Amino acid sequence: MSKINNLSKEYKDIVGNEAFNNKNVTIKSIVKDYSDKFNKLQVCFISDTHIGSSDFDINGLIENLKYADSQENAVIFFLGDGMNTAIIGSKSDPYEDVMNTQKQLSFYSKILQLAKGNQKLTDVLSNLENSGKVIVVHSGNHEDRITKAVGVSTTKMAAEIAGVGDAYAPFYASTTLLLRQPQAKDGKFPIRIITHHGTGIRNSDGIFRLIKNVGNVDMAVIGHTHQHTISNDRTIRLDEDGNQYYQDIVYITLPASGGGTYGAGMALPDIAKQSAVWVEICSQSNPNAGKISPTGVKYPDIIPSFSFITPLNTFTTGIQAKRNRQARNVITKSDCSEITSEIDELIQHIADKEKTTCENISEAIKEKPKKEPTGFAEYMSNRNNDATKATDEATSSETDEAMDLE
Repeated sequence: MSKINNLSKEYKDIVGNEAFNNKNVTIKSIVKDYSDKFNKLQVCFISDTHIGSSDFDINGLIENLKYADSQENAVIFFLGDGMNTAIIGSKSDPYEDVMNTQKQLSFYSKILQLAKGNQKLTDVLSNLENSGKVIVVHSGNHEDRITKAVGVSTTKMAAEIAGVGDAYAPFYASTTLLLRQPQAKDGKFPIRIITHHGTGIRNSDGIFRLIKNVGNVDMAVIGHTHQHTISNDRTIRLDEDGNQYYQDIVYITLPASGGGTYGAGMALPDIAKQSAVWVEICSQSNPNAGKISPTGVKYPDIIPSFSFITPLNTFTTGIQAKRNRQARNVITKSDCSEITSEIDELIQHIADKEKTTCENISEAIKEKPKKEPTGFAEYMSNRNNDATKATDEATSSETDEAMDLE
């Protein structure tokens, strides 16, 4: 027996304790206690932005970060492939990237720093780990190319540069978000989210089956597939007293907002691109509380509640702007200057009509604030005003250019 123990000790001395049968190497446990502040959170999931690819949607990403910054109860999960990092031998084309890996790393670290929010606090705590709004930063298979080739994690470097190194999770992250719930014994209700970048384009069901066994989970989220899907499942767990109870699990795969020609081959068309998925999470009393199934399974008293929100619809506005540019280019190249002013008036009329409609919707939302996240109506109103101003400025600039050409 002593020889066996010595052999075990010898191995651990060589490879270190962290590599010796330690699940924390692959599963990072995170606990965030918001029970003194919020009974609900707005959670933003971002994946597969592929910074450096020719079709990276910078505008969509920034709009989501601006909304997150405007909401006190918003938090963000980054689920990998933040950078495209195409190298020789990878399926992505390194000659297609519009940034080299070093520039991608620098840009991604700036994105993470913006996502962190509270810039004044960041300056004060510059020497401390304070991830702010950023809960998780996963590495993806694209960044892992670099790790496999040279043993350096570009995602870890970007996270540390941005001051969110404590949010870095190379594989799985098991996150518990504690929210205020007066009906709970200690006034807190845990909502557990398991995240992973994902692996394999067609085996998301297999990944979810694996995730379900990782731990007690209410929501499982992966990226990698570039396609947005939502499904749910029911399983049976054991409580602290050993009693069986039902638990419903929500499964989400996330869309992409970049990826180049390789990504386009496995993703949805441009029209379906989306830069983030937002979920509002809270808890509620279970309508079936106190009931027990014929097989002896209990229905819990309090259950998680999830609602999907759309604080902005960036791909729709992007397509509208694209169509406007295409129409103007056709008019300019066809020497149809005599109808340009009429087209401008029509576009302005449409913009005014859209603004009025949005204002009416915002007013209707204000009358029923409980059905929308805090600050949603005000944010939408301000955003539409900014969009109208930007359209006016762009129209004025293009008109001046057309006059110069004449």
